[in-house]
Amino acid sequence: MTREGRPETDVAGSGHTEEGARAESEAPDSAPRGVIETAFGLLESLRVLGPARVSELQRHRGLPRTTVHRLLRQLEEVGAAERSRQGWRLGPELIAFGAGVPAEPRLRAAARRSLMDLANASGARVELCVEMAGRYVVVDVMPGTRPLAHEQEPGFVYDKEGFVTLGLEASQLAVVRAHERARHGDLRPVLDPGGADPRMSCVSAPLRVPARDVVTVNLMVPGRTGVPAPMVDATRRTAERIAAQLSRPTPSEAPFCRPGDRPAVTGATRIVSDR
Repeated sequence: MTREGRPETDVAGSGHTEEGARAESEAPDSAPRGVIETAFGLLESLRVLGPARVSELQRHRGLPRTTVHRLLRQLEEVGAAERSRQGWRLGPELIAFGAGVPAEPRLRAAARRSLMDLANASGARVELCVEMAGRYVVVDVMPGTRPLAHEQEPGFVYDKEGFVTLGLEASQLAVVRAHERARHGDLRPVLDPGGADPRMSCVSAPLRVPARDVVTVNLMVPGRTGVPAPMVDATRRTAERIAAQLSRPTPSEAPFCRPGDRPAVTGATRIVSDR
Protein backbone atom coordinates (compact mmCIF):
# COMPACT_ATOMS: atom_id res chain seq x y z
CA MET A 1 0.00 0.00 0.00
CA THR A 2 1.12 3.56 -0.70
CA ARG A 3 1.01 6.34 1.85
CA GLU A 4 -2.29 7.52 0.30
CA GLY A 5 -3.84 4.08 0.85
CA ARG A 6 -3.70 3.06 -2.81
CA PRO A 7 -2.36 -0.41 -3.65
CA GLU A 8 1.10 -0.54 -5.13
CA THR A 9 0.71 -0.98 -8.89
CA ASP A 10 2.76 -3.14 -11.20
CA VAL A 11 4.88 -0.96 -13.53
CA ALA A 12 4.47 -2.00 -17.23
CA GLY A 13 3.60 -5.55 -16.17
CA SER A 14 7.15 -6.12 -14.97
CA GLY A 15 6.26 -7.22 -11.45
CA HIS A 16 7.90 -4.16 -9.90
CA THR A 17 6.05 -1.74 -7.63
CA GLU A 18 6.15 2.04 -7.93
CA GLU A 19 8.58 2.19 -5.04
CA GLY A 20 10.71 -0.49 -6.69
CA ALA A 21 10.69 1.46 -9.96
CA ARG A 22 11.86 4.60 -8.11
CA ALA A 23 14.61 2.57 -6.45
CA GLU A 24 15.72 1.24 -9.81
CA SER A 25 15.80 4.72 -11.29
CA GLU A 26 18.03 5.85 -8.43
CA ALA A 27 20.34 2.80 -8.74
CA PRO A 28 23.74 3.09 -10.45
CA ASP A 29 23.73 2.77 -14.22
CA SER A 30 25.43 -0.61 -13.98
CA ALA A 31 21.98 -2.26 -13.93
CA PRO A 32 20.94 -0.98 -17.40
CA ARG A 33 24.36 -1.90 -18.74
CA GLY A 34 23.91 -5.39 -17.31
CA VAL A 35 20.54 -5.80 -19.04
CA ILE A 36 21.94 -4.63 -22.38
CA GLU A 37 24.95 -6.92 -22.03
CA THR A 38 22.68 -9.89 -21.25
CA ALA A 39 20.43 -9.11 -24.23
CA PHE A 40 23.40 -8.88 -26.58
CA GLY A 41 24.69 -12.16 -25.18
CA LEU A 42 21.37 -13.76 -26.00
CA LEU A 43 21.56 -12.42 -29.57
CA GLU A 44 25.08 -13.81 -29.83
CA SER A 45 23.76 -17.23 -28.81
CA LEU A 46 21.10 -17.01 -31.53
CA ARG A 47 23.82 -16.16 -34.02
CA VAL A 48 25.94 -19.15 -32.99
CA LEU A 49 23.19 -21.72 -32.45
CA GLY A 50 20.80 -20.63 -35.18
CA PRO A 51 17.13 -21.28 -34.39
CA ALA A 52 17.07 -22.40 -30.75
CA ARG A 53 14.58 -23.24 -28.03
CA VAL A 54 14.43 -21.39 -24.73
CA SER A 55 15.99 -24.37 -22.94
CA GLU A 56 18.95 -24.36 -25.35
CA LEU A 57 19.49 -20.63 -24.89
CA GLN A 58 19.18 -21.04 -21.12
CA ARG A 59 21.97 -23.65 -21.10
CA HIS A 60 24.14 -21.74 -23.57
CA ARG A 61 24.03 -18.48 -21.57
CA GLY A 62 23.64 -19.90 -18.08
CA LEU A 63 20.59 -17.71 -17.44
CA PRO A 64 17.35 -18.34 -15.55
CA ARG A 65 14.52 -19.49 -17.80
CA THR A 66 12.36 -16.51 -16.78
CA THR A 67 15.13 -14.09 -17.79
CA VAL A 68 15.49 -15.72 -21.21
CA HIS A 69 11.71 -15.59 -21.74
CA ARG A 70 11.50 -11.93 -20.72
CA LEU A 71 14.41 -10.79 -22.89
CA LEU A 72 13.19 -12.75 -25.91
CA ARG A 73 9.76 -11.11 -25.67
CA GLN A 74 11.35 -7.66 -25.43
CA LEU A 75 13.67 -8.39 -28.36
CA GLU A 76 10.69 -9.68 -30.36
CA GLU A 77 8.80 -6.42 -29.79
CA VAL A 78 11.57 -4.42 -31.51
CA GLY A 79 12.17 -6.99 -34.27
CA ALA A 80 15.58 -8.14 -32.98
CA ALA A 81 14.34 -11.72 -32.43
CA GLU A 82 11.46 -13.75 -33.78
CA ARG A 83 9.82 -17.14 -33.32
CA SER A 84 10.02 -19.80 -36.03
CA ARG A 85 9.03 -23.45 -36.28
CA GLN A 86 12.55 -24.44 -35.27
CA GLY A 87 12.70 -22.04 -32.31
CA TRP A 88 13.82 -18.47 -31.68
CA ARG A 89 16.09 -16.81 -34.23
CA LEU A 90 17.50 -13.40 -35.10
CA GLY A 91 14.74 -11.01 -36.15
CA PRO A 92 14.16 -9.09 -39.39
CA GLU A 93 15.02 -5.67 -37.99
CA LEU A 94 18.39 -6.90 -36.79
CA ILE A 95 19.06 -8.59 -40.13
CA ALA A 96 18.09 -5.44 -42.03
CA PHE A 97 20.37 -3.40 -39.80
CA GLY A 98 23.22 -5.82 -40.38
CA ALA A 99 22.61 -5.83 -44.12
CA GLY A 100 23.18 -2.08 -44.09
CA VAL A 101 26.64 -2.49 -42.61
CA PRO A 102 28.35 -3.25 -45.92
CA ALA A 103 29.29 -0.19 -47.91
CA GLU A 104 26.60 -1.12 -50.45
CA PRO A 105 23.30 -0.73 -48.54
CA ARG A 106 21.14 -1.62 -51.58
CA LEU A 107 22.48 -5.16 -51.66
CA ARG A 108 19.51 -7.17 -50.37
CA ALA A 109 16.89 -5.21 -52.28
CA ALA A 110 18.86 -5.38 -55.52
CA ALA A 111 19.59 -9.10 -55.17
CA ARG A 112 16.23 -10.48 -54.06
CA ARG A 113 14.56 -10.85 -57.47
CA SER A 114 17.60 -12.60 -58.94
CA LEU A 115 17.90 -14.92 -55.95
CA MET A 116 14.22 -15.85 -56.21
CA ASP A 117 14.61 -16.59 -59.92
CA LEU A 118 17.58 -18.86 -59.26
CA ALA A 119 15.84 -20.73 -56.43
CA ASN A 120 12.65 -21.21 -58.45
CA ALA A 121 14.49 -22.38 -61.54
CA SER A 122 16.80 -24.81 -59.75
CA GLY A 123 14.79 -25.97 -56.74
CA ALA A 124 17.98 -25.53 -54.72
CA ARG A 125 18.57 -23.51 -51.59
CA VAL A 126 20.17 -20.14 -52.37
CA GLU A 127 22.03 -17.81 -50.00
CA LEU A 128 23.40 -14.30 -50.28
CA CYS A 129 26.54 -13.88 -48.19
CA VAL A 130 28.68 -10.80 -47.54
CA GLU A 131 32.05 -10.48 -45.87
CA MET A 132 32.20 -8.30 -42.75
CA ALA A 133 35.39 -7.91 -40.73
CA GLY A 134 36.78 -11.23 -41.91
CA ARG A 135 33.55 -13.15 -41.26
CA TYR A 136 30.93 -14.24 -43.77
CA VAL A 137 27.37 -13.20 -42.91
CA VAL A 138 24.26 -14.70 -44.51
CA VAL A 139 22.02 -11.72 -45.32
CA ASP A 140 19.27 -13.43 -47.33
CA VAL A 141 18.02 -16.98 -48.02
CA MET A 142 15.70 -18.54 -50.58
CA PRO A 143 14.59 -22.04 -49.46
CA GLY A 144 14.95 -25.02 -51.75
CA THR A 145 12.55 -27.86 -52.41
CA ARG A 146 14.74 -30.52 -50.76
CA PRO A 147 15.98 -30.39 -47.15
CA LEU A 148 19.69 -30.05 -46.45
CA ALA A 149 21.90 -31.18 -43.59
CA HIS A 150 22.61 -27.53 -42.76
CA GLU A 151 20.13 -24.75 -43.50
CA GLN A 152 21.42 -21.41 -42.31
CA GLU A 153 19.03 -18.54 -41.60
CA PRO A 154 19.70 -14.85 -42.31
CA GLY A 155 22.10 -13.55 -39.70
CA PHE A 156 24.18 -16.74 -39.51
CA VAL A 157 27.91 -16.04 -39.51
CA TYR A 158 30.41 -18.38 -41.11
CA ASP A 159 33.40 -18.13 -38.77
CA LYS A 160 35.61 -20.50 -36.78
CA GLU A 161 33.06 -20.92 -34.02
CA GLY A 162 30.27 -21.48 -36.52
CA PHE A 163 32.31 -24.08 -38.41
CA VAL A 164 32.94 -26.01 -35.19
CA THR A 165 29.25 -25.84 -34.25
CA LEU A 166 28.21 -27.26 -37.63
CA GLY A 167 31.05 -29.76 -37.90
CA LEU A 168 32.23 -28.27 -41.20
CA GLU A 169 35.72 -28.36 -42.69
CA ALA A 170 36.41 -24.64 -43.26
CA SER A 171 39.21 -25.14 -45.79
CA GLN A 172 36.80 -27.04 -48.07
CA LEU A 173 33.88 -24.64 -47.78
CA ALA A 174 33.07 -23.03 -51.13
CA VAL A 175 31.94 -19.72 -49.61
CA VAL A 176 35.26 -19.24 -47.79
CA ARG A 177 37.37 -20.10 -50.84
CA ALA A 178 35.24 -17.91 -53.12
CA HIS A 179 35.68 -14.88 -50.83
CA GLU A 180 39.41 -15.47 -50.58
CA ARG A 181 39.82 -15.75 -54.36
CA ALA A 182 37.62 -12.72 -55.04
CA ARG A 183 39.88 -10.58 -52.88
CA HIS A 184 42.61 -11.35 -55.43
CA GLY A 185 40.39 -10.59 -58.41
CA ASP A 186 39.29 -14.15 -59.26
CA LEU A 187 35.50 -14.10 -59.70
CA ARG A 188 35.06 -17.64 -61.01
CA PRO A 189 32.54 -19.89 -59.21
CA VAL A 190 33.99 -22.21 -56.58
CA LEU A 191 32.67 -25.77 -56.22
CA ASP A 192 32.48 -27.96 -53.14
CA PRO A 193 31.29 -31.49 -54.08
CA GLY A 194 30.75 -32.65 -50.51
CA GLY A 195 34.22 -31.83 -49.21
CA ALA A 196 33.09 -29.65 -46.29
CA ASP A 197 30.18 -31.96 -45.51
CA PRO A 198 29.56 -35.22 -47.43
CA ARG A 199 25.80 -34.72 -47.11
CA MET A 200 25.64 -31.67 -49.39
CA SER A 201 27.31 -29.95 -52.34
CA CYS A 202 27.65 -26.23 -53.00
CA VAL A 203 28.71 -23.71 -55.61
CA SER A 204 29.66 -20.19 -54.57
CA ALA A 205 29.77 -17.40 -57.18
CA PRO A 206 31.48 -14.19 -56.01
CA LEU A 207 30.87 -10.63 -57.13
CA ARG A 208 32.37 -7.26 -56.24
CA VAL A 209 30.00 -4.45 -55.34
CA PRO A 210 30.94 -0.84 -56.10
CA ALA A 211 32.41 -0.22 -52.65
CA ARG A 212 34.74 -3.24 -53.09
CA ASP A 213 32.93 -5.49 -50.65
CA VAL A 214 32.95 -9.18 -51.58
CA VAL A 215 29.57 -10.86 -51.90
CA THR A 216 28.77 -14.45 -52.86
CA VAL A 217 25.70 -16.19 -54.23
CA ASN A 218 25.68 -19.72 -52.81
CA LEU A 219 23.59 -22.56 -54.23
CA MET A 220 23.33 -25.82 -52.26
CA VAL A 221 21.97 -29.28 -53.12
CA PRO A 222 21.86 -32.55 -51.13
CA GLY A 223 24.52 -35.23 -51.60
CA ARG A 224 28.19 -35.23 -52.54
CA THR A 225 27.81 -35.78 -56.28
CA GLY A 226 28.45 -32.10 -56.94
CA VAL A 227 26.35 -29.35 -58.48
CA PRO A 228 25.15 -29.92 -62.07
CA ALA A 229 26.88 -27.73 -64.66
CA PRO A 230 23.67 -25.87 -65.65
CA MET A 231 23.15 -24.85 -62.01
CA VAL A 232 26.76 -23.69 -61.74
CA ASP A 233 26.31 -21.52 -64.81
CA ALA A 234 22.98 -20.17 -63.55
CA THR A 235 24.60 -19.24 -60.21
CA ARG A 236 27.37 -17.39 -62.03
CA ARG A 237 24.85 -15.50 -64.16
CA THR A 238 22.84 -14.59 -61.05
CA ALA A 239 25.93 -13.06 -59.45
CA GLU A 240 26.56 -11.09 -62.64
CA ARG A 241 22.95 -9.82 -62.69
CA ILE A 242 23.21 -8.63 -59.10
CA ALA A 243 26.50 -6.86 -59.82
CA ALA A 244 24.93 -5.16 -62.84
CA GLN A 245 21.91 -4.11 -60.79
CA LEU A 246 24.12 -2.57 -58.11
CA SER A 247 26.17 -0.69 -60.69
CA ARG A 248 23.10 1.23 -61.85
CA PRO A 249 22.39 4.63 -60.29
CA THR A 250 19.75 4.92 -57.61
CA PRO A 251 16.53 6.80 -58.53
CA SER A 252 17.95 9.97 -56.98
CA GLU A 253 21.07 9.61 -59.13
CA ALA A 254 19.35 8.52 -62.33
CA PRO A 255 19.30 10.96 -65.26
CA PHE A 256 16.04 12.55 -66.37
CA CYS A 257 14.08 10.33 -68.77
CA ARG A 258 12.01 11.83 -71.57
CA PRO A 259 8.48 10.54 -72.28
CA GLY A 260 8.69 7.51 -74.52
CA ASP A 261 12.07 6.35 -73.23
CA ARG A 262 12.02 2.60 -72.57
CA PRO A 263 13.90 1.19 -69.56
CA ALA A 264 16.26 -1.71 -70.07
CA VAL A 265 14.82 -5.11 -69.14
CA THR A 266 16.98 -7.92 -67.74
CA GLY A 267 16.11 -11.50 -68.51
CA ALA A 268 15.13 -13.98 -65.82
CA THR A 269 17.46 -16.81 -64.87
CA ARG A 270 17.01 -19.92 -66.96
CA ILE A 271 18.64 -23.28 -66.36
CA VAL A 272 19.15 -25.18 -69.58
CA SER A 273 19.95 -28.86 -69.35
CA ASP A 274 23.06 -29.96 -71.20
CA ARG A 275 21.38 -33.18 -72.21
